[in-house]
Amino acid sequence: MKTIIAINPGATSTKIALYQDNHLLWKEDILYTPEDLESYSKVFDQFERRLKDIENVLVKHQVDKIDVAVGRGGLIGPVKPGAILVTDELINHLEYHPLLEHPSNLGAKLAKFIMADYGNDKPAYVYDPVTVDSMRDVSRLTGIKGIERTSTGHHLNMRAVARKISEDLGKPYEELNIVIAHLGGGSTASAHEKGEIVDFVSDDEIMFSAERSGGMPLKAIIGKIKEMGIDDFNYLARKKAGLQSHCKTADLREVEKRMAQGDKEASLVFDALALGIAKTLATLAVSINGPIDMVSMTGGMAYSKALCEAVRKRVAFIGPFKVYPGEFELEALALGGLRVSNQEENYQVLSFPNH
Repeated sequence: MKTIIAINPGATSTKIALYQDNHLLWKEDILYTPEDLESYSKVFDQFERRLKDIENVLVKHQVDKIDVAVGRGGLIGPVKPGAILVTDELINHLEYHPLLEHPSNLGAKLAKFIMADYGNDKPAYVYDPVTVDSMRDVSRLTGIKGIERTSTGHHLNMRAVARKISEDLGKPYEELNIVIAHLGGGSTASAHEKGEIVDFVSDDEIMFSAERSGGMPLKAIIGKIKEMGIDDFNYLARKKAGLQSHCKTADLREVEKRMAQGDKEASLVFDALALGIAKTLATLAVSINGPIDMVSMTGGMAYSKALCEAVRKRVAFIGPFKVYPGEFELEALALGGLRVSNQEENYQVLSFPNH
């Protein structure tokens, strides 16, 4: 029996879970207010506090030994899917050379230090970072040379859902063709062909979400940027767009409540949201060579039965449809670490020669 800790640092929380093999023992959210973190100028300045808070939880649960620690991967750069060994070089890269400053960059260092205190310095890992990239070259190309589509998004949860689909269908993931949309404050989607993510839709393409704009007409965007300025437009497109822009709320439940009260604008926005998701799934389906074994939705907005049904009606022609609401990130981290520890899966060791 192996004890595994999964660590997922986010903007206002550190989510942790302890597993014994594939059995969840407990999970907790360590929550932070903006005031708690406002004194830290950089994400890595929060490290000591977050580590101490995790260790306090471990003391509370009387944990004295951990066999595997797995952290959220952070914005490493394009990597293959799966497990990555945490090294000093990786931590240095995440601290000083990340693609973007983000709390998930702390996952590797937190995992390593937990293993130093509780695991006799056994290896720590990160798993399926947001920058997992196995897209085909043809999927990267855009109409402007030098501007390419990228694969940055909810890989950890969508690959976890793909594994659940594999279990439900009783077939290996490596034999299946799947399209999945992860729906939340920002929404992304992926095309899985025989165990590889061959195409990806990021949160600035096609579908809008609770807070993001999704894709927009280029000529209109240029005019809006001229009017607002780049920084204000970027804030609008990534924080105050989508449901937030149309309905002044990022809560889909509130939108559905207004619909029930006869609000026609809310109904139109809801229908457009469902249409955008369906368009995204259909777009990804044509990137896969062969029939689709499953079309799926996950994430917070997938709890909406009305939204899932609206999307299902539009994508039923593609293939079977199943919803996996919520997120499975802690489970995915823990089970990934378990597979590596049991030598059922290999891990990667990254180097960063340009530093």
